[in-house]
Amino acid sequence: MFRVQSNVRKVSTVIFRRPSTASSLTSRNLASKASDKSLLQTSSPLAEELAATNAWSPARKGPKPKSAKKSGSTGDKTRINIVSEKLCDDILSYVGSSLDRHKGCDIIDIYPGAGLWSRKLHDYLQPRSHIMMEPDADLYRPFLKPLLDRPNTTLVPASGLIWRELNSVLTPEYLPHQHVPDAAQLQQRNDTLLVTANIAFHPKKRFLTFESLASLVLYQFIESMRTSSLFQRYGQVRMLVWARHDDKYGIIPKLMQKRKKVAIDAELSCEWVHEVCGRQGLDSAWFVRDSTIDESSSLATWKRMRAARIQIPEGRASEGLIAAQLMHKSRKTVVPGSVPPVFKRPFQDVLEDLEATHQEQIFTKDSQSYRSMKCYRWRANWEDKKHERMLQMLSGLDAITALYKSGKASPGEIEAMEAEWAASLQANPKGFINEFLTYKDNLHYYRQDPPLLHWDRRAYDPMVVQPDEFFPNVECSLLDMQPKVVHPLLRQKGPNSNRAGDCFDLIMSSMMYQSTLPINQGLDSIMPGAAEYIIPRWKSIRDLDHGGVAAKTRYTELSARLLNARQWEELIEIWMEWPFRPEFHELVARTHDELAGDESMHSNE
Repeated sequence: MFRVQSNVRKVSTVIFRRPSTASSLTSRNLASKASDKSLLQTSSPLAEELAATNAWSPARKGPKPKSAKKSGSTGDKTRINIVSEKLCDDILSYVGSSLDRHKGCDIIDIYPGAGLWSRKLHDYLQPRSHIMMEPDADLYRPFLKPLLDRPNTTLVPASGLIWRELNSVLTPEYLPHQHVPDAAQLQQRNDTLLVTANIAFHPKKRFLTFESLASLVLYQFIESMRTSSLFQRYGQVRMLVWARHDDKYGIIPKLMQKRKKVAIDAELSCEWVHEVCGRQGLDSAWFVRDSTIDESSSLATWKRMRAARIQIPEGRASEGLIAAQLMHKSRKTVVPGSVPPVFKRPFQDVLEDLEATHQEQIFTKDSQSYRSMKCYRWRANWEDKKHERMLQMLSGLDAITALYKSGKASPGEIEAMEAEWAASLQANPKGFINEFLTYKDNLHYYRQDPPLLHWDRRAYDPMVVQPDEFFPNVECSLLDMQPKVVHPLLRQKGPNSNRAGDCFDLIMSSMMYQSTLPINQGLDSIMPGAAEYIIPRWKSIRDLDHGGVAAKTRYTELSARLLNARQWEELIEIWMEWPFRPEFHELVARTHDELAGDESMHSNE
């Protein structure tokens, strides 16, 4: 019934080699030198003023003469500033209605820099106090002076990214209107305080296992929601954070392969993580998911925007949102999993260019261009057939799931069908099996209600930014993070608690370290006997409407990377009920070796 014959032939490495024009996907990969002149183009008066400080001027090569005088202002050359007034105005016109509840609040502004965003936000919210923490106060004071001339605005020459210095302003002296609530109110929203920060740096600043300092800061902001530390001590405080376009991938991934520990923490701690604006294009040149999922996600977002009467500013719509509008007008429906998947690959652009050139000037059959075109045509045809097989395998699995839900088949009949389906899949090459499982798992994310990823739940599509709206010219994203009520066990951290939150971090890190293992194997690798107790009691992993699965084959079992937030929460609930669970120090010892050398937990790649 489910037998799918495989006719995959071995393909030369020339066909599968990533073409040279694949750099088009990463053509904006930024130079590693902060002083690259190509990134110092000025497009606004503010950008010109920043350039005139010479703070970003290339360093002089060779020894510096003793007689040479220090010229220009000094400051961190890796800082990126927002320099487009139109961008700030567009942001506030786009999402300003959601900020109205913060009018008259206190603002903590970390790394305001040249202060354009700070001033626009101040004008919109009219805060009762505005505290700016700027370590390069001497450089940016002239830019911040118009804002400092206003009442209740303070410049603190300190880094808000050093928690000791940040905690120094979280006092009645600076925030007389804020009070630390009791434990019962810590999990309530505090709209009277808003935090904004600019942690965009070029080049990136690597720190320990984090590929950038910004990734570390975002991780600690999320962690503060669980522990009610930093400014979250005043309740659930909303954050507006500027970061490089490639620093956001860890916290708001757009596909399964990029979902690491930080993203899961955000799902557990945030009601939403929205990208208000950012760079257009693929997040990764290496990982993609079925394009029909992206089309369906964009269409669903467009419908949410239409229902909420959210209009994107002119010239800021992404290609995906424009396509969604056209689909809506043509009444076209997109149902991922009902048609063969489509994966955007670099060679497709190469083939399209070759075909267009061939139409204009016919290639001779012995030319390199003609041979390349024929190879890419063959690969395109080969991939189309492969995607047809993937849809057949998915349809077979869906049929088994539908039969299971209907209750019209006995357990023995379903088990036989599962075995036949698994044998059919196993008859294919290993490469095909791995691609199919990745396709299936990404679809599993999207089919849940609501979809697993914050990206697929977005209330609106990000506005598209341009490089010259920043100085240096590196596109940045604005992230809007709203904390939510965190599961009580996840808040149990530290020596004066039952350590449930600490145990959860170790369990999740260990399971995500081997994220494709079935969950029963992952649990038993942490502590023998854990799966025997937990799996039968873990109800959410069998909830077919909310991320559970029915099939029990090796290819369909849940793995750690497929668990959603509710499933992770239920796991720690059952773990803490287990009479034979290891003590915290024993758990540390059992997970330490495998996690000590793991540098991928917080990576964006």
